[in-house]
Amino acid sequence: MHARQDDNPRDAKRARVDFKLGGAARQNARISEQDAGMTEYVHPGWEPVQGIIKQRYADFLVHEIALGNEVLHVRSLAPPVGGTLWRRWVQDGAPGAGNVNVQEEEAALEVKCAAKEAELAATEQWTALQPYFGGDTQALEQLACGTGSASIMSVGIPDKADRAKVHQLIRSLSKSTLASEATTTEDGVAAILVQRMPPSRSRARLDPTSEAHTAPPYIHFTLQKTNRDSQEALLWLARFLRVDGRGRGANLFSVAGTKDKRAITVQRVAFQRGQKTLDDLWRAVNHIDLPVSSAAHTKERRTVKFATSTRAERGLRIAHLAYADRPLQLGMLAGNQFTIALRNVCWADKPLCDDRAKLCASLRERAFLIERDGYINYFGMQRFGTGAVATHAVGIAILRGDFQAALALILSPHEADSVHDGDEQGAPPNVVAVRKAKQAYAEARYGDAYDLFPKTCVAERAVLNKMRSKHWLPTDSLGAFQNIPRTLRLMYVHAYQSYLWNSMVSERVRRFGALHCVAGDLVATSDGHIVLDESNAQQYGIEQAVMPMPGSDVHLPSQSWLASMYTALLDRDGLTPASLSASRQAEYRLKGAHRAIIQKPRGVSVDLIPYTDADAPLVQTDEETLLPDVPAPVPAPLDAPFLALQLTFQLPPSSYATILLRELLHTDTSAHVQAALTKNSADQHS
Repeated sequence: MHARQDDNPRDAKRARVDFKLGGAARQNARISEQDAGMTEYVHPGWEPVQGIIKQRYADFLVHEIALGNEVLHVRSLAPPVGGTLWRRWVQDGAPGAGNVNVQEEEAALEVKCAAKEAELAATEQWTALQPYFGGDTQALEQLACGTGSASIMSVGIPDKADRAKVHQLIRSLSKSTLASEATTTEDGVAAILVQRMPPSRSRARLDPTSEAHTAPPYIHFTLQKTNRDSQEALLWLARFLRVDGRGRGANLFSVAGTKDKRAITVQRVAFQRGQKTLDDLWRAVNHIDLPVSSAAHTKERRTVKFATSTRAERGLRIAHLAYADRPLQLGMLAGNQFTIALRNVCWADKPLCDDRAKLCASLRERAFLIERDGYINYFGMQRFGTGAVATHAVGIAILRGDFQAALALILSPHEADSVHDGDEQGAPPNVVAVRKAKQAYAEARYGDAYDLFPKTCVAERAVLNKMRSKHWLPTDSLGAFQNIPRTLRLMYVHAYQSYLWNSMVSERVRRFGALHCVAGDLVATSDGHIVLDESNAQQYGIEQAVMPMPGSDVHLPSQSWLASMYTALLDRDGLTPASLSASRQAEYRLKGAHRAIIQKPRGVSVDLIPYTDADAPLVQTDEETLLPDVPAPVPAPLDAPFLALQLTFQLPPSSYATILLRELLHTDTSAHVQAALTKNSADQHS
């Protein structure tokens, strides 16, 4: 079947009947690893081991590795050194203020000396203000230092000259950090209200020689995010900074690589700052001087000491801020370091077996062999979605030019939408909402369907937002589909490309194993890619072997079995090699690339941890190690009823940690399989 454009769209029901998924996926069950083309292992004879991946998001830690091979960590919760917030941090004796490095100690000493000099010089001025603030200016001094309440009112000052004197003293003492304005007491007597001046009103911003104007255009900082995907985290940062106009604030941020959502991750971020300073960014993200809670009666404000003593707002902790001349770009990293705790580890077919010694020895040996021999570098299940229809199935429809079918796959009800718990009473709220939304779509109630879909269903809501418009025509399937955000649209076709790659690699390993190069393999060399033959196959290591990712820029060796298999896979899905680059929409024309068949991790270490409580943390985050009131995990006795495996290793960019775990355990890493393991795990019923 050749690529065609959706010129004569049929109704959604007809499209669902006519559209065939071939070998790519099934519509009546949650997608499995086999559906995504993953069938082989480097060491196929290992006995399956059960271990729950991401039972808690805190069981999965990711630390970005910078280009200089530095593993990024949050090593201090302190504000930017030498700034106003730093002074408040030192003066307040906040946790960590007494444990600073040499540079920070020098800055702290300067702060203390400057504070002492200012204190002596200002004594007379503070004394002069006392009569106008009830004889006690301590609250006013705290206000000027950025602590205490955000405003204070004087007693009644009927004399105009006295009021002018107070305004002048406040300007002199506060160094543009306070603003004073006229007000009246409850008795109607003239008075003065003194407020802490927000950064945007500071007079320093009008000074062309100030830091806001002269510093480099970007701020780089380290971000620890908790249980949020990268885009969501950046949107929250934009909201904190009040630069989120029309939802585009995330565009001011750049990263070297996206990180897992269900995890705690640490990475470097760049912010195009405008006139915002290091202090502005730290202040906004940590909500300094804002109420500690949303309760109407709350008067307590978030101080620097409070922010460095409690968990971060919205699970977003920033540290190590510095100005920079350039943003970050995707790929500007050496890889990622993973620290993963797998819970309730046991033999898959013998969950009640108490032979821990054998299990532990086996896992340690497996980790050693994976570091030595590597694992198959499959694209992970994240590429293929967790819904009723795999993302690469939608990709097939796009490459066929059948956008009516693509919409039907995304929006129409499927059997797998109801496999969770049978009836609505036992199903999660989001599952029920999706069922109802898809039913509304099937009945052409597009507005109702839009309202019913949870906000996390980005693609569905984007399509329905177009379809519910009075200007949309039912024949405009392409227009409705194109309303999906571009990155998500491209994800569908890239998922199919990944499926093809996985399938071809599985066939290569099934035929020849995964330990050595063979004739017909393609290897990457300093001079380009070459096809091996019998004379040189033994000269190259398996880590040099690559598999083409199909596209217009990649040519498969005609003398290899790859070309015929590639054509057969496409034919099974109603496509031809030309289909991958023939779309009328240029963004769906696949270019292709090459990807290593085998990936070898670095720095693999294994630790077996007995535990009793399924909810107790097994690993500590960077933030937790620095907070004063967060204790370290308490080791359980060696005979504790459950066993966890803590695994640490490093991978280069675009490699999937879950695929390494797949090789280690020899069990399915699909989200629905892991959810079932969690639900039925013995540590959930103890």
